[in-house]
Amino acid sequence: MRPSLPRLVRVLPRSAIAPPEHSHPPPKIYDELPRSSRMSPPLLEVLLKEKELAGSDYPPNIRIETTVSKRTFTGVKRDLVAPLKAILKER
Repeated sequence: MRPSLPRLVRVLPRSAIAPPEHSHPPPKIYDELPRSSRMSPPLLEVLLKEKELAGSDYPPNIRIETTVSKRTFTGVKRDLVAPLKAILKER
């Protein structure tokens, strides 16, 4: 009979293992950055700021469209959603 994994492995309950004496977490080497600085602004906001700063020098072939979420169309019949999205889309 060949030995199998369940035959060779013995599972111990957690209470059978003593916790380490130094249960302190290791010291941090670096200071954690605040969450607001870790997250970059959305691309849409960046493009709108660039458009404001450039003024009339901004290329006219670049169109910036805001995203349309499902919340925008809450309470609208399903068969009307597609035509409304087409109207909102810049051409």
